[in-house]
Amino acid sequence: MINFQTITKDIFLTDYWQKKPFVFKQAIPGFKNPLSAEELAGLSLENEIESRLVINTPDETPNWHLKNGPFTEEDYQKLPESHWTLLVQGVDKLIPEVTNILDHFDFIPQWRLDDIMVSYATEQGSVGPHYDNYDVFLYQGKGQRKWSLTSKNCNPDNYFDNVALRIMENFDVEEEYILEEGDMLYLPPHIGHHGVSLSTDCITYSIGYRSYQNLEMWDDFGEYLFANKNKETIYKDPNWMKIKNTSELPSQAIANAKSTLLDILNNEDTVNNWFGCFSTKLDLTAESQLPLPILESEMPEQDEFVEKLKQTEFLQRNPICRFVYQLNDDKTACNLFINGQPWDCDGVSLELVMMIANQRKVSYKQLIAHLDDNYNVRFLLDMWQLGWVEY
Repeated sequence: MINFQTITKDIFLTDYWQKKPFVFKQAIPGFKNPLSAEELAGLSLENEIESRLVINTPDETPNWHLKNGPFTEEDYQKLPESHWTLLVQGVDKLIPEVTNILDHFDFIPQWRLDDIMVSYATEQGSVGPHYDNYDVFLYQGKGQRKWSLTSKNCNPDNYFDNVALRIMENFDVEEEYILEEGDMLYLPPHIGHHGVSLSTDCITYSIGYRSYQNLEMWDDFGEYLFANKNKETIYKDPNWMKIKNTSELPSQAIANAKSTLLDILNNEDTVNNWFGCFSTKLDLTAESQLPLPILESEMPEQDEFVEKLKQTEFLQRNPICRFVYQLNDDKTACNLFINGQPWDCDGVSLELVMMIANQRKVSYKQLIAHLDDNYNVRFLLDMWQLGWVEY
């Protein structure tokens, strides 16, 4: 659990989450940096891993330069001694020790998580002043970083033209903090921030939470309705008896159109199922990193699978996967969604479903009570075949 120190978890969630910044001093007691600069650079050589280099040239115009990975060892040999930053996305899906950092953030729902991005910066390395549309915790894993913050001019019009990065042109500093190793800065959406490395070996872990833009949600909802062929509600005309002008669009016609759309939004089953799919949908990079399913010819029988479970310490979720469930009104059953799709769990123990969805790792001792039931074993075996749980 995060060390809240001067405030409580409830105060943070009420007064700070999605509202204003907060600095946690020595946020994760006993933390040991799990990743070196060399290991991070090694990840950036891989084709399927998203990585970027940001280079600042203060004496040149433009000042900021972006290069997208994958990189080569020669790319790193050509870099200057200072003023550059390497960023690698989705490291929590690749390095178990980085995944474990998420155990400290159990006060925010797992389905809100985007990923952990890790950055390495040389002295004076930075990605420039900018703002984001999502919540983020910036944990200082190694070295020092100075953060300058502003709530002013955080809008799309305040960016330099002809620069590949989103760099704020006007950045009126309101607050400044120096983060030592172990400190963490929380930033809500639309707070401008400029982080500059003060050390030659600066590593920052960015625990980012997904932003849901309203247009993105509408677009996805429309795709969901089309894909699932939901029962269509037909627009109904108003009474045309008083029509005088054949090209006039009367207010009642607009009201009827709005009512047609609201009929869909007021269908709780439709919205619940859509949001379960939407909130677990993977991005293209994560989808490409999912393992190939095990062939049917290589699948063990259910009793063989149970025997293998007995020999393992725990069953763990694939960190790429997203799980959510929705309890029914009497909390005796649930709808389960994994990776943007509904999952049929009829007959499966609710306790088992909740355990798998809520815990990144489930011990054999926790599983044993559920392994006498064929539905439960089949549920686990099907997910294991897809590589969504592993032992």
